[in-house]
Amino acid sequence: MKKDRIAKIFLWALVIAYGVCCVYLYDKQTFHVEGALFESDLPSHIKMAVEDHWFYSITAILYGLFYLTPVGNHLTALFLGCVTVGTIGLTVTLFRAIIERAGWECKSESLLLFASILCNIAMPFYIRAAHYQRYIGYQSATVWHNSTYICMKFCGILTLILYLRLEQKYREGLSVKEWLLMAGAFVLVNAVKPNFFLVFAPVMALYLLADFIKKVPFYRIFLFGLTVVPSLLIVLWQNQVLFGNHTENGIVFRFGYTLTLHGTHTKATLILSIAFPLFVLFLLWKELLRDKWYLFSWLVWGVGLVQVACFAESGDRARDGNFMWGYSFGIFLILVWSVEKVLEQLKRPTGIFQKKYVRYSFAGSAFLILAYQCYCGIVFFVRLCQGITYWM
Repeated sequence: MKKDRIAKIFLWALVIAYGVCCVYLYDKQTFHVEGALFESDLPSHIKMAVEDHWFYSITAILYGLFYLTPVGNHLTALFLGCVTVGTIGLTVTLFRAIIERAGWECKSESLLLFASILCNIAMPFYIRAAHYQRYIGYQSATVWHNSTYICMKFCGILTLILYLRLEQKYREGLSVKEWLLMAGAFVLVNAVKPNFFLVFAPVMALYLLADFIKKVPFYRIFLFGLTVVPSLLIVLWQNQVLFGNHTENGIVFRFGYTLTLHGTHTKATLILSIAFPLFVLFLLWKELLRDKWYLFSWLVWGVGLVQVACFAESGDRARDGNFMWGYSFGIFLILVWSVEKVLEQLKRPTGIFQKKYVRYSFAGSAFLILAYQCYCGIVFFVRLCQGITYWM
């Protein structure tokens, strides 16, 4: 326990140092525009809030408040840095919730923190032959150049944790406070960016339908499903702001456009972007039948893939690839659940994994793949901090 406590302190010190680097990066990003050093979407997001007063996201309201002061850029960078660090902390809580539902116990807090760091630093398995750019053309769960995604990821994890806690309890009845918390979480994440909701809500509806088939009282299902209704009003408002008649923007069915927008070998990059989860799934596919939450993560990823493959925007936003953000969150979910599955086989092996050499060969190979993806993330992050564009 003492060693675990020391390791936990060391890892949190590492996370804080990472957060400081993020604040530095975000602060630099606030001053620059497209084509310059420290290129990101942040200047555009700030301009939409401060100059254009275009408040489609709650982050724009925050930026507007920050820039009422003479240090708006520093406050923005500090806010985003805290969100980035907070995302790692929330991922630890998410791991605890997943492990609890999987029915095994992890006593090492430092292990969960280390796993959370890996999941929030990992990027696509980069092979230059598949695409010459490390991020553009691939798909990544880890992003540092888009502030609304950074905040959506934080709020999405928070919403998912709350959903996992209430999903079982709702069958016995939720209190008014619990219902409002769930509804409020959906409102918050949608107010930041609706992409999480677009990939999460269809899977939630599918699981509610499964409960109905299992004879869960309909009024319980109906009341729990109603938690999404207030957030739908947010989506309708955002749709009007982003795609109203005066914007000349819209949503169109355009198969493959977003995935191939900047990619040269889309099928290869699609596989490499999820190399670690795909390797785990290849050997643990039967877990999809046993563990409904592992299946849940892959369904969210699948819904995200369908959306990004089938839909695109028209008008000025046509080349922004904004349907990618929900898919990116889906990649994050299968990353987290895949790490949990590998740890579970080490703790509670089943089938052929009861053989020690098979178990450790599987875990070693899986974490070597994840280690390289984390190395790719570190290289990418360091280069961003040096001012290199995310189109590197």
